Amino acid sequence: MNLNHKIGLILNDDTPETPLKKRINFFILFLILVSSFEIILESVVSFNLKYYHHFFIIDTAVSILFSIEYILRLWTYRIAGEKPTLKQRISNITSFYMVIDLVSIIPFYLSLFIPTGYSFIRIVRILRLFRLMKFGRYMKSQNLVVNAIKNKGKELILSMQIVVFLTVILSAILYHIENSVQPDNFGDIIDAFVWSLSKFIGGIGGYGDFEPITFWGQAMATIVGLLGIALFAVPAGIIGAGFVEEIESIKTFEANTEINNKLLDIFQFDHLYSWTNGKKEIGLEHIRRKVLKLTDAKMRLLLTEDELINIARQGKGIRLKNFVSGGLEKLVIESFLENTSYGTLTNKNSTISIVSTASGGQPFMGHFTYTISEYLKANYISAEKCSTGSFIPKYKIDLSKQESYLNNTESENELVNDFKNDLLSTVKEKSIVIYFRAGVTVKGDFHLLNGGKSETDDFISENSLFGPIEKLERFKKELEKTHLEIKPESVINTHQHYGNDDKEEFQWMLKRKKNANILCIYVTAKLLNSEANVYLPTIKCIGDAIKKELI
Repeated sequence: MNLNHKIGLILNDDTPETPLKKRINFFILFLILVSSFEIILESVVSFNLKYYHHFFIIDTAVSILFSIEYILRLWTYRIAGEKPTLKQRISNITSFYMVIDLVSIIPFYLSLFIPTGYSFIRIVRILRLFRLMKFGRYMKSQNLVVNAIKNKGKELILSMQIVVFLTVILSAILYHIENSVQPDNFGDIIDAFVWSLSKFIGGIGGYGDFEPITFWGQAMATIVGLLGIALFAVPAGIIGAGFVEEIESIKTFEANTEINNKLLDIFQFDHLYSWTNGKKEIGLEHIRRKVLKLTDAKMRLLLTEDELINIARQGKGIRLKNFVSGGLEKLVIESFLENTSYGTLTNKNSTISIVSTASGGQPFMGHFTYTISEYLKANYISAEKCSTGSFIPKYKIDLSKQESYLNNTESENELVNDFKNDLLSTVKEKSIVIYFRAGVTVKGDFHLLNGGKSETDDFISENSLFGPIEKLERFKKELEKTHLEIKPESVINTHQHYGNDDKEEFQWMLKRKKNANILCIYVTAKLLNSEANVYLPTIKCIGDAIKKELI
């Protein structure tokens, strides 16, 4: 992890809380308070004369620290890995809190070049109090109010439009009524409109120290007064409703997070002997359970099906899967480690990497590939959230094949860029990559591909993804021999039914950039859905064959 990324994790608002991040946030809050008190106290003439140098030292130190913070925020923007575009950088610089940060430090540097005797610089120096608005970045309570206003923005604008619209109409009527008797006070519609606005805010500044004198003018003025009440009462009610909704949303989120964590905890143990014993036999007692029935989850957590569906939709590391077994359609819950935008990344600094782009669409593929990676102690990259069959537009994408892989360009889709960058940063030079996909049951249990076209009888020797062909041939024989003992009718093919010669697939990018040896393995859905007595030995069988013949 480079320095840019480490600092970004601390300063980025969306990254998880850590003890170090909390300490730095408290320190910044302390600086904001110290700076604000200094600005207020220096306005007292007697204090400013006596402690001028002390105030200057405090202001200088705080301004320099806030300047460093501002520069670091610019430097660490978008820590996910991809290089931000010019438009994205401008959007970041002009965002609310970045503008506040800039406004709060500019006065200090202006005061170094412009004498403080100028009234202009005195006014500008007051802008340092904008630092108080930085509190919102670190105080959740202030963010609560900001979010409430933001969420009710349309309603607030609509209410203000209605008030302004009615005020204009009433001002026009008031002008026509009062102009003949008070031409100096109601000389035109603008005068009447400004008078109405002054009544909204209580006649501040002395404007509007006159009243309509006709009966109908006074009637219009009464309606204007009622509008003045509405001007504050309606937005206050809207903001209050938004505040309540925001609090309820937070409570719901916290409750869902608690249930989500309980679901994840359930996946940490199996209650069936076949699975617990099977894991023990292959030395993987620590791996999470393969699946959780919906009925078990409802019984254990006393939840409704709708609540579980809501958790799967909004939660983390939890998804619902629908599959057919024994001619019956079943709905189950799967679990996965969610630590990237697309799914899972586990970098064990290994010379072998397990990759799956089908985990989001194919039931149990995520658990199958995760278990193999644990057995091999390998790096693991899995697209758990993305699938061409996803009903969520953001995740309806095939990460296995993208034009940007071939052209070596940035994609407009951040998920593609994240997946690509993680592949290139995790896979080592000349290392081994095993890439898993789901195959059709009737075409065989496994298909081993090394870059050839479909309907090819054997591994290809030229322009292949895996260089030492003899290793692949030995791997196939070893897999055939050992898997037949698990499943006597097992069939293992090469390119007879599938091909992987498309240069837009990520495998070819890894071949070009990392000179990696890449083997693509299609696994039948029937194996993925098998019971412990077949599922776990199959994982050991594949893992042992990889260790023996490929590594």
